[in-house]
Amino acid sequence: MENEALDNLENKINAVLSLVNTLRDENLELKNRNDALQRALKEKDEKIKTFQTETEQVHSMKTEVESYRNKQNRIREKVERLLDKLKEFEEVS
Repeated sequence: MENEALDNLENKINAVLSLVNTLRDENLELKNRNDALQRALKEKDEKIKTFQTETEQVHSMKTEVESYRNKQNRIREKVERLLDKLKEFEEVS
């Protein structure tokens, strides 16, 4: 009877130890997965920051291009007016 009780106790202890080892392995696997996900998240955050910076640069360039186009249009209009005045002058002369 004593041997049976000791065997049962030994079996229960072995089961607990097996469960602890399984939980340790799962915990290590979860830590590794968490680390990998954290790295992936960090990389995605860096890409988002890069995209935001590039978007700001594109917006700035777009504004600059629009400014140059406006200046070009104003210059074109002035040149056209000057040409019209020259034509008027030629007609008068």
